[in-house]
Order: sequence, then structure tokens, then C-alpha cells
Amino acid sequence: MAKTYKWIINALDVNINEGDDSDVVYCVHWSYSVEEDGVTVNSIGTHSVQYDSEDFVAYEDLTEEIVIGWLEAGLNVDSMKEGLNDRLAEKIAPKVKTYSNPFPP
Repeated sequence: MAKTYKWIINALDVNINEGDDSDVVYCVHWSYSVEEDGVTVNSIGTHSVQYDSEDFVAYEDLTEEIVIGWLEAGLNVDSMKEGLNDRLAEKIAPKVKTYSNPFPP
């Protein structure tokens, strides 16, 4: 089965007023995941967004696609995918394991 990558926008931080605009997004809280054969791993993070009065999108006009576009333009998605793929492979076929409390009292 093919790998499926997915963005989730967890939250948007906004400045109430900036310039002549209101509810101006300055930080995106995101999750990015990959799933294959029912196994999923994900990463979380934040991404700062720079205010541009010439290219401003009002909060009520924002779509998930617009915000994901900001993320994909500002983050190294290829590197993120590589890291997720490595973690997915390790989860599917682990090379190490941990024995918790090996010598109980």
C-alpha cells in the first residue's frame, strides 16, 4: 500500500490588530503524519508567518489549503518526509526495544 501524508492545522495564533488588518495570523501550530498499512507516525511543530499587508488574507477567508501552502513554502517538506519515513520503518520493523523495570524489587 502507498504511503499517505497528511497535514493537520492544530491552532492559529493571531495578532488582534496589525496595521489596518485584524486577526492576523503570525504562528501556525501543525501536525504532519505519514500512514502506511495502518501504521502512523507524526511530527508536530510551529511555523511563523510574516505579515504582508499587500498579500493579506482575512481570517474569515482563510482555508486549510492556504495555510498548508504557507507551511509547504516555509518548511523543508522533503526532509520532514524523510524523517517520518525513517520513523515509520523503525515502527514497522523495530531494531531496538526497551525492557521496562527489568529487576523488580
